[in-house]
Amino acid sequence: MKLFYLILFLLVIGTALTFAFTVLFRVETVEVRGESRYSAEEILKASGLQTGGNVFLTDTAAASDAVEKALPYIGVADVRRILPSGLEIIVEEEAVAGAVLDDTQYILVGVSGKVLDRVTEKPEGCPLIKGVAVREAPIGSQIVYEEGESREVFDKLSQAIAAVNLDKVTEIDLEDSYDAKVLYDGRIWLEFGPPTAFEEKLRFFLELLKEGNLTESDSGTLDLSLAASTDHAYFSTGIASSAVSTDASSATASTPESSSGL
Repeated sequence: MKLFYLILFLLVIGTALTFAFTVLFRVETVEVRGESRYSAEEILKASGLQTGGNVFLTDTAAASDAVEKALPYIGVADVRRILPSGLEIIVEEEAVAGAVLDDTQYILVGVSGKVLDRVTEKPEGCPLIKGVAVREAPIGSQIVYEEGESREVFDKLSQAIAAVNLDKVTEIDLEDSYDAKVLYDGRIWLEFGPPTAFEEKLRFFLELLKEGNLTESDSGTLDLSLAASTDHAYFSTGIASSAVSTDASSATASTPESSSGL
């Protein structure tokens, strides 16, 4: 008798599970959210998701990876289950960090190091990345440089630039990975020194701009190598050098000949 009830119990459970997977949690809708250069139809096609399957049996991770690889400019494709019968793809575009000249083409590289595209002309406003040699650059995959250190420094620097929303970046020079440089607005070279505290050094620079210590007419080189630890940087116009410091409330600068508040 106990065996009978056990078999009956298993049959009931099996029937319930079959009903749940074939009727209750059947995929009826797949929606795309977020802004990107790709249409919803392109994103759906790349994901491989379709209606009719089961919400819980859908491989959301595989669908996410498929979208991010097939559509390079999408940095994140978050596939979510919307119970009881829906799937949702939330996309975010990958920000372009710069362009690397490779023979006759420019390789557009995202903030994460992902290869976004190959073009014959550098897009307007896209920073030129110098001082790196490319080993592999398949579109949709991570770029591989000849020198491993260049990749690590570029990743940290590009992420810091994105974090502080620094615009007007003209060039990124990684010729010396232990003294990376960024050309701002085509007129001010930012020298970082050791490849550490990029974000703090950039915030220091932005504070100088905000407080008016550096203006739209200034051009030269700003040495930020000690900015994160000493709150001082050194600006050179090619004629004289200035020691520049800043804090939360003000920014000051002094020249070798005299001192003055800016």
